Amino acid sequence: MSTLQDFESLYKQGQFSDCLESVNTFLLFNQDHLPALLLKAKCEYEIASAGAEQNEDDYSLFTTAYNSFEYLLQLNPTEEIAMLYAVYINAFIIHINLPEAKVYCDILVLSDDEAVRLKALQYRRKVNFSLGNINLVIEDLDLMITYYQNLFHDNRSLLDQELSPLYFEKTEIYLWHKKDAQKVFDTFNQGKTHAFNYALTNCNIANLALDEEQFEIAGEAALMAVKYGDDECQQELLDLYQRITELNLSNKLDQGLVYALLLALRIYSEVLTDDGETLSLTKKYIDVYPDWHVPHHFAGTFWFDRKNYEKAFAYLKRSLELGGMAAGIRRYMEIGYHLTGQLPGLESWPEDNPEAFYNAAVDFYYHTEVNISNASLAPELLKIRTKLYETSYNGFYNYFYNNTPIEAETTENQMHTFAKCSNNYGIALTEMGEFERAVEVHTLGYSLSPFWEQLSSWGTALKKLGRLEEAIDVFSTAASYYFENYMYFSSYLEIRGEILQMTYELGRIEESRELLDQITNDYDGYIAVNQGNLTAEQLFELNEKYIIVQNTRYDLLNQGNPEDAIKTWQEELVKNPDDNTAWYMLMQEYYQLKDYPQCIACANNYQMVKKEAIQPESLCKIHYMRGRSQMFLGNYAEAIADFNPLVDLLETVYPDDDQSESCRNFLQLAESHYMLKQWDLCVDTAYKAIRCYIDSNWGWDEELVKVKLQYADALHAIKLKGEAMENINNILESYPDNEEALKRKKEWKTGLFSFFKG
Repeated sequence: MSTLQDFESLYKQGQFSDCLESVNTFLLFNQDHLPALLLKAKCEYEIASAGAEQNEDDYSLFTTAYNSFEYLLQLNPTEEIAMLYAVYINAFIIHINLPEAKVYCDILVLSDDEAVRLKALQYRRKVNFSLGNINLVIEDLDLMITYYQNLFHDNRSLLDQELSPLYFEKTEIYLWHKKDAQKVFDTFNQGKTHAFNYALTNCNIANLALDEEQFEIAGEAALMAVKYGDDECQQELLDLYQRITELNLSNKLDQGLVYALLLALRIYSEVLTDDGETLSLTKKYIDVYPDWHVPHHFAGTFWFDRKNYEKAFAYLKRSLELGGMAAGIRRYMEIGYHLTGQLPGLESWPEDNPEAFYNAAVDFYYHTEVNISNASLAPELLKIRTKLYETSYNGFYNYFYNNTPIEAETTENQMHTFAKCSNNYGIALTEMGEFERAVEVHTLGYSLSPFWEQLSSWGTALKKLGRLEEAIDVFSTAASYYFENYMYFSSYLEIRGEILQMTYELGRIEESRELLDQITNDYDGYIAVNQGNLTAEQLFELNEKYIIVQNTRYDLLNQGNPEDAIKTWQEELVKNPDDNTAWYMLMQEYYQLKDYPQCIACANNYQMVKKEAIQPESLCKIHYMRGRSQMFLGNYAEAIADFNPLVDLLETVYPDDDQSESCRNFLQLAESHYMLKQWDLCVDTAYKAIRCYIDSNWGWDEELVKVKLQYADALHAIKLKGEAMENINNILESYPDNEEALKRKKEWKTGLFSFFKG
């Protein structure tokens, strides 16, 4: 026969019906077995809760559970768990005996178990509220507030989490039941620093404060209402906006009311058509409050949106000088660059809340960097973005770990925002090369609110540090999110590709081959099932994510013979003709096999499939291999068509290069022009190749001799015979027996005074 422990195991597994059936059988032989009776009642409650999702109006199952708890309490009146369940069902669901529920609560608040006492206070508030004992509700609210103030005096985030709903409940009671305006204002002042982001309640407080001519409180409440408003209370907020607007016509408004109006105009711009209201308000209140940054900020933002950068810059600059907002930084930087071609300086940063800096950093990345970034400016923009995220991160860190108050939404939301900030800050640190710090930030971020993107960024930082074993573990955890439907297959594919690449780099060849086969099967299977439903853009994205897998396949194939490698890549293309990576790999294989027509064909197909999305580094290799292939085939004009784009492309891709790549390209160009007898162009490109040798202080080699001869021939062909001979003599100084140079010197020495030219 099963034991009570077996039944409890069923309960923990969520098998409530099976558990109830087993317990009922057990009770036939053990009628008043108290633990079994408690388990029976708990199962009935869970079954009732599940049934309520289908029929919210049927309380019969809850009544059954309630009666079971009551029966147990008749046998054991001090059973606290049974009392808690009975009170909860009574107070929140069936409401059949509230006085009895209050008696239970009065007993439970004296419990030795702290968790029981807290639940009893919570349930008693509900019971007293239902009984109309409003003063007793307030007393319990004050008890709870004092309790949490003492408990979490050194943990601000938990304090806000607990006090916010308590102050909300207390404010609502004074608003609608006690109708005591002064108590409403007192409670609002006490609770406003504890994530008091209840938009509709704040809207009602603002209206009440306007009725009572308490304009400072009205401004604070109105601003918080607008800032944290949503669609459900939009109409109430718009009505409040109209009321404050009417007041503005005859009065000087408090700063909070002005701020609320300006913010509402921006948030509800689709409803509140801004035909000059922002400028009218900002002009008026810049005069009224000349040292207040807010009207300057909104005036600058107004002109920024309309691309009047001169006006916008002046207002935003002044706003930041007066203290400013985090949101103003990115606009100020962007405008300054548009006006001067340089990023403007910023003596001090605003003292804004962490979430504002986080949002500013996100906007900076997605808007400012997109709008103005270039190769020379990108490092400075990265520094600014990193500092924005760092400021946000430090603010959140101080809030959660150093007990520093902040203006915040709910703690739960703030914790997730902190985690998102950690992810983006860590990414920026990785881009800055600060990998150790990035790992620290990602580790903390994942502990706050776990999501796979954080793991992916964390794994990348570990990979950059060469800590491949740790990186594989982190990426593997990230990949597991795919099976919980938290990520797209394309992201899963990319993460698995990272794991594959690092496994190969660790020298685990057989494990790499097995993993490659698994990923290939997953990829082929996904394409086979979903290809008909995938857009061209989605297919292209999959190909891009597959690149890292194909790169490792290339490395593994290179350990065998080229013919097998080519066969494998051809098989990949049979499965997916648009696999641009396979074309790219085939191009390299054919080049190494000196099958130049096939190399050219693969390069063309790769470029046709991938189009503008080709990375500059890959484009360099395409132009090089295809150009060299054309040279080997004697197609010099076609080779030049590939080598010419490389001139600027190499400077972009390798800005700090030692000129070796550029020199090689000029050598190829010079030879191609030479073969086509394009003498002027040969002179130009040969000279640039020679300058690379001189500027880099390289010694003589066969390539330099060859290009010097080509340079001399080209000079001679365009009648610059003296300069041509100088180059021949220059060769002979280092290589006195060079036959080609001696031959030219002999042939070019003509005329009566030829000895002067030697």
